[in-house]
Amino acid sequence: MNYLEIAQKNAKQQPILSPHEPSHQTWKTRLTFIWALVLWQVSSALPAIAMNRQGHFELWKIGLFLLLFAACVWLSYIWARKYQLIPQINRRYFQLGKIAGGFGLMFAVGMISALIMALTGTNGTENQEIIDTIGKVLPPLVFVIMTTSAGFFEELIFRVSLFELLFTKWPKLATVLAWALFTAAHSPTDFASFMTYGLMSLVLTGLYAKYRNFYLNMSVHFLWNALGMISFFFLR
Repeated sequence: MNYLEIAQKNAKQQPILSPHEPSHQTWKTRLTFIWALVLWQVSSALPAIAMNRQGHFELWKIGLFLLLFAACVWLSYIWARKYQLIPQINRRYFQLGKIAGGFGLMFAVGMISALIMALTGTNGTENQEIIDTIGKVLPPLVFVIMTTSAGFFEELIFRVSLFELLFTKWPKLATVLAWALFTAAHSPTDFASFMTYGLMSLVLTGLYAKYRNFYLNMSVHFLWNALGMISFFFLR
């Protein structure tokens, strides 16, 4: 038996994950979107617990942050699973080839954004400056968790909720709104920052519209933010 025959045999033996199909949504279930927004905002405010402008950080505050933050993540996941917005986590949803391709697209639009900034004489975005300022007064662990977790919360809010909860019958409308709201949420203040976040949103929204895979989007978003963390700690 050659390699091709062995691979085909193994493929037949492994169950194929069917595309995720969310349940029928009603106006009552759509109202639960408010709960997701609350959890997102609470998680965003939690780093203030561990913030200390004098540069001294107490371990119990960091521990409290980690506990409450984990609770927000868990409650958000339970909410999404309860209303069948995402499938149960499974390693086979983390498709390495697609994740690498998505990250490659993010890197490409990042280069385009850098070129636009160079041509327009723009030095970064105001949103990034705010993040960098916060990073200087937070414990590194808290800052890393806060930043990289955007791949979880923002994908639930701007992609999953719009496609699978609010506008299930209007995928084209969900696509446009997902792109626009994600871009607006990052507060672009000029052409360069608009293009920066608009292109990022285009890639992430396009990935979700094509594959409807929350775990794929979350992974690509996480890797992109992790690259930003490497830049913040080691390249500045």
